[in-house]
Amino acid sequence: MKEIALHKLQGQVNWDQLFDSEQELINNMMKCETVRGLVPKGYEYLDIFKWCYKKNGRLTERQLTQLKRLAAPVYAYVNNLLIGDLLVRI
Repeated sequence: MKEIALHKLQGQVNWDQLFDSEQELINNMMKCETVRGLVPKGYEYLDIFKWCYKKNGRLTERQLTQLKRLAAPVYAYVNNLLIGDLLVRI
């Protein structure tokens, strides 16, 4: 996992600026906990992605693309970082 300044997470950041590989992103996604009603739009997909990965041992190309869009909050969760006033716990 790469180091990045907190203020950069609030802007546009590519997944490969945060993680060294797709597999590292997936491994960190598996650590994320989702709490219904407390997650912003899109994060609910992580539960589905985790289930599919456990069942199939891989994600589809579309799922991986969506996961890359959620890389910043996954990174923030794993590193217990604040984004705005919210401690990201997805």
